[in-house]
Amino acid sequence: MNTVKEKVKDMLADQIPSRRSEIPFIQKMRMSFLFVCYVSVAIFFCWKAYKLAQDERTLTYGQDDSIGIPPPTAYFTAFYNFAVDCIQFYDDGTNITCNQYISSTQFDQDASMYYASFNGSDLEFLDPNDDKNVDKNFLDELDMTISITDKTFVANTDAFMFATFLDQETQVDLAKAEAKRPRFKGLSDYESTAYSGNSYYFGKNQSYDFLYERKIFNRLKQNGVNKLSGNGDHRKITLIDSVLVPYPPDDTNYVTLRIRPKSYIVVTETENSDSSVIDFLSAVGGIYATAMGVYAFLYGADAMGPWGFVQNLPCIRRKVKAALRDSLRPNIPFSDSVLSKDLSIDEKFVAMEQRQLALELFLKEYVVSVDNVEEDENAVRAF
Repeated sequence: MNTVKEKVKDMLADQIPSRRSEIPFIQKMRMSFLFVCYVSVAIFFCWKAYKLAQDERTLTYGQDDSIGIPPPTAYFTAFYNFAVDCIQFYDDGTNITCNQYISSTQFDQDASMYYASFNGSDLEFLDPNDDKNVDKNFLDELDMTISITDKTFVANTDAFMFATFLDQETQVDLAKAEAKRPRFKGLSDYESTAYSGNSYYFGKNQSYDFLYERKIFNRLKQNGVNKLSGNGDHRKITLIDSVLVPYPPDDTNYVTLRIRPKSYIVVTETENSDSSVIDFLSAVGGIYATAMGVYAFLYGADAMGPWGFVQNLPCIRRKVKAALRDSLRPNIPFSDSVLSKDLSIDEKFVAMEQRQLALELFLKEYVVSVDNVEEDENAVRAF
């Protein structure tokens, strides 16, 4: 049974057969270098395959100056019945009611809680520093006052109110996700983040500033195109990043809330894949081509120029010539003198036969690969 070393040697010999006219130590150097190349390519292949399986991704960030951003959708819940009043304040000092955007308070029998919502879908906070908004009367802030209207509420009771704020596009995405979600299945990571990321609870007789900014997350879709190319279709996810700032309380109302943007700059986060099938194939093919190019430079691979840099080194070239001379003599193809006219017919026939054999040997080792033909002939003979 052949050892591993012999199997590797046979494999390399099949790939690039040895030449009888080659110096033994050059042959060993050539085979060793080729073995190192194959091992290096195999290791690189495994490493790139591992990176591809890991599916690592890179996040790139950008900023867009927005002319205006819409107010968030707000959901209020409490254990007592309550009412919400809304007022719009504009840059010129005017103010108008926005109660038309407030839903009437309803009671949820299952949760035993009252709820109401604000949805100003056609409102927009315009950036006062944008040149396009110079001549416009822009919305400055939204003020909401929440008061308890429940007759069973007892004064001095510490009753908390819960509020959740969602970007308007997020609300649409959540509605689609809820419609697709199978029954009894829990919330996805995206849904949980959207609901809990901007949820607060208010204490009695408190006043707050709700400051927010929009963020857009472009996430790669899990499909074959993205796996193949790495950067294809993205799913746009819009969220808001908010902070609740308390300020001196208002004793006349249960909760006073002012809503306004923290910034008009929209932060964009785009997800890109670090590796793809195309990148994997390109990298492996590139490293293999590089290795074979170095091999051809050092030892030669061209059929019409089979000697590389190593064989042409001054200290080795003489030995290469000697090995060629020893293996191809007495007739060296393309370098023998013309047959003498003084030779007899038999002598000329023998000389021509020797030159033919020498030429066949030379062509077989340096120009034409006949290994496949010989294997077929051996198979036919064995059959």
